[in-house]
Amino acid sequence: MLKRGDHLSFPYSKGQVAIFFIIGLIILASFIILSTAKKENASKLDEGISTVETGQVDDVNLRSFVQFCVDSVAKNAVFYLGFVGGKLQKDFFPKFYIVDANYRIPYFYYKGGSNMPSRDGFRNLILAKYMNENLRKCTNNFKAFESTRIIDSSSRTNVLLTDEEIIFNVTYPVSINRGLHIKNLDQAYSTEVKARLKEILEIAQTIVNYELINDRYIHWDYLTDMSNRNYNITAYTQEDNTILYRIIDLENEIDREKYIFQFANKIKVKE
Repeated sequence: MLKRGDHLSFPYSKGQVAIFFIIGLIILASFIILSTAKKENASKLDEGISTVETGQVDDVNLRSFVQFCVDSVAKNAVFYLGFVGGKLQKDFFPKFYIVDANYRIPYFYYKGGSNMPSRDGFRNLILAKYMNENLRKCTNNFKAFESTRIIDSSSRTNVLLTDEEIIFNVTYPVSINRGLHIKNLDQAYSTEVKARLKEILEIAQTIVNYELINDRYIHWDYLTDMSNRNYNITAYTQEDNTILYRIIDLENEIDREKYIFQFANKIKVKE
């Protein structure tokens, strides 16, 4: 869970220098003509983009722009939750297994205690919160529509987990100020991310529950049973009595990558 030149050669002999020189001039002239044509076409493209940006903003285009951001932020929310326990302004989890400065995996179980939130905690405190923290960063004050005054306010998000997907229902107030007329856009947006997160959380919770009872060994029989549901589940032991669990959903992808969910458990060692 991450995440995006051919060389032309012209063989010649010593007796073909003059011919080669003429061919070189022809190629040079052709290159200049081609470069000029490309610049003219690029200028026309820039003018076309400028016309779109400086023209009157279409309500449908503006909503499509917001929907694109909702889709993108939702995918990032699900990816970061699975790969590093979320990427919020303030860490949700109290403890992490440190891989390096930019790569940390949250502890769901730590020396006899559980740090794993409830399903509602994952939905509201990590996924929905990520959407609310990052949606306005994506729309970026609507600078893509700089000729029109657009006003927005903070979003509110409700996240649902089904057997096959994560659904984000977002309320995001946006209005267009056209002089004396203010148009309020439809505030409701929705998007789905394909991943079996609901079942993955159940698997992770069961692993934590087993270790609350006895953390002296990895429950391979359970991991094998769950792997038969088209998951790739692995456990890696570390030198500091940490076990890293990785669950890969083999049925779903985010941006052409299989969905990965991982967490750490730290075994309690008797002193």
